[in-house]
Amino acid sequence: MKIKIGKFPKGAGSQKVDIQIDEWDTWNMDGTLSRIIYPMLVQLKSTKHGVPSEMVNDVGGEDWCEQDSFDFYKETHDESWEIASKRWDETLDKMIWSFEQLAYKDYDTQYHHGDAKFDWVKSDKTYPNPVTGKIEATWQMVDKNPDEHWYDHVGHQKHEERIQEGLELFGKYFRSLWD
Repeated sequence: MKIKIGKFPKGAGSQKVDIQIDEWDTWNMDGTLSRIIYPMLVQLKSTKHGVPSEMVNDVGGEDWCEQDSFDFYKETHDESWEIASKRWDETLDKMIWSFEQLAYKDYDTQYHHGDAKFDWVKSDKTYPNPVTGKIEATWQMVDKNPDEHWYDHVGHQKHEERIQEGLELFGKYFRSLWD
């Protein structure tokens, strides 16, 4: 993958964008995109100048001209900005953590404990090959070391749920990811 996005032009015209996608970029597209999205989210958080409007609206304090007749809006504007900014940082942190896990972490390994040794054993079951129609044997993966190896399914599931939360927030606030 090669991406070159030029600066916005000062006058009329459009921003130059050159993107080349190779076949291997889509093999693990979630990983590829995570490596792009993660540093962008980190930069957005460090340079942000705003928050999604719904986060400010939820706590009040708008300083819009339509609200000039309500003095309490202006009185609480700074306080509401602080609250909304903190909520936006927390939301961005969840997104950042999720994309970091997908881009750079081998988090699955922490849920396997001990020395895993697997073997493939022929099972009693057969199935018809969908291409040839021939009846074929099936094979089953068996843990050869069950007393010394265990997998923390509950911990892994909670990790996956936390990643999913950040991804869902990314989708929810996609149109708010600008500075």
